[in-house]
Amino acid sequence: MKFRTLPIVAILFIAAAMVVQSAISFSIEKEHVREVVEYKMQLAQKDFFYVLLGFHNAADEMRKYVLERPHSERELLEATRSELNRYPHIDNIYIKFAPGVYTGKERNYFPRTYRFHGQTITTAHGSDSLDYYVRDWYTGALRCDSNGYWSEPYIGASTQTLIASHSLKIEDAQGRLIGVVGNDFTIEWIKDILQDIKPHAEAVCLIHGTKGSLIASSNNSTPEEESRYKSDKLHWRVYSQTLYPINMQLMIAVPNRIIWQSIQKRSLITLCVLIIGIVVLVLLFRRIDLNRKAYQQVENEHKLIQNEMQIARNIQRGILVHDFIDDDQLSLHATLVPMQSVGGDLYDFYRDGDDVTFIIGDVSGKGMPAAMFMSATVTLFRSAVKHHLSPHVIMEEINSTLSSNNSLMMFVTAFIGRLHLPTGQLTYCNAGHLPPLIVKDGKCRWFEMKEVNVILGLDSTYHFSEQSMTLEHGEQIIVFTDGVTEAENTRKELLGFDHLMELLQTDEQPIDDQTIYDTVCRFSAGAEQSDDIAIMNISRK
Repeated sequence: MKFRTLPIVAILFIAAAMVVQSAISFSIEKEHVREVVEYKMQLAQKDFFYVLLGFHNAADEMRKYVLERPHSERELLEATRSELNRYPHIDNIYIKFAPGVYTGKERNYFPRTYRFHGQTITTAHGSDSLDYYVRDWYTGALRCDSNGYWSEPYIGASTQTLIASHSLKIEDAQGRLIGVVGNDFTIEWIKDILQDIKPHAEAVCLIHGTKGSLIASSNNSTPEEESRYKSDKLHWRVYSQTLYPINMQLMIAVPNRIIWQSIQKRSLITLCVLIIGIVVLVLLFRRIDLNRKAYQQVENEHKLIQNEMQIARNIQRGILVHDFIDDDQLSLHATLVPMQSVGGDLYDFYRDGDDVTFIIGDVSGKGMPAAMFMSATVTLFRSAVKHHLSPHVIMEEINSTLSSNNSLMMFVTAFIGRLHLPTGQLTYCNAGHLPPLIVKDGKCRWFEMKEVNVILGLDSTYHFSEQSMTLEHGEQIIVFTDGVTEAENTRKELLGFDHLMELLQTDEQPIDDQTIYDTVCRFSAGAEQSDDIAIMNISRK
């Protein structure tokens, strides 16, 4: 190549490289913005769900209170006032009895407590002509299941602020309708959520009702400005998601100039690098060792991936409980070994006095997606176990959340048990998981499951059933994932249930989670681990 042609070739090369770099940068930055927005939407869904869960709990606690026994009018009013004081965002809590249910009062009778101009007012209403049972919030609660009825937001008559209503039907054990309990709550907290999840200072977050009306925005946008976000695709990029359980629509509008600003910075850096490279080529007139640079880049990316996976492993291990139980009543210990740096097997437990509730589970798939689903399952268990005693109720609450927006169709097999230490009664619920192992005096047997429920994450409407057994003094129950029984040796043979039992019976060591893991390691010696392994050992002393 002649020296005088070098400038022309250099200019053409720089121009071509800048075009390719801009196209690649635009694609990368667009994907980055989408990932950030999706992450912010997940945060909004979590915050939205837990705030609404508080309103649902308020209604559910009033429902349970009404069903406990007959209450006097004074007791009912005190209960509504006490519940209202616990929730600052709730403006009105009421118990609307079905016609003629509350003896000694008018046909239509309801006690309630509400806020009015800074005051808390408690009152009881009743009238034969007050047909509140034809109102939307009353009939809606009768149509809905245990999740209750969530209304479209509206302007409150007393506060002149945007509020919504949540109501639950009250039925006795015979299925007889007692009435409806509910609350009216402000949704000012939505504006705080919108401000917290803004992915960029210039981005705009908006919330729409189920009928499409604009409820709130992070910058007090008007409906005309909202239309511009959607129609002006040259300047705005719009993302949306439905928030459960009210089914409000979250919309995040991001200016395209954010993407272009990032591309301009990258292009300037690229241009400087190219010019320097061309100058070096002109001055030195020799080729650059591209293979060495490519190798170095791959090496750096590999190290970066290893560092990120190590961070992810540390985060996942931090989620799990490591303070196990060993006292004069109970011994509880667990072992978890992921196949990769992170995995989808999980365990957790919660002790409340003489009761200990535990869970072990196995998420479908491997790696980071399974690890994220595993973390969500553990978080949901910790939230549910503090509010519910029954394993099947905990299982249903976890399943309901996991099944929502599960576009990847991931699922979890799980076993949840609650052991009452004084009596040894073990109440359990199995969602497609392996049967546990019962050990006493060095002898072990498989526990026969009478009924196994469906796996978690596929059907939010499924009603789980639970069973019970008695764990005698000195007995252990060992639950584990299929990484134990499906362990492979160098001949691609599976360990299996029967061979595991045989190896455990011939081993002179006490049978616990570590013994089972050592047995798996000896069987698969020389072969790579084929699946995540989780083992939990609960022993009643």
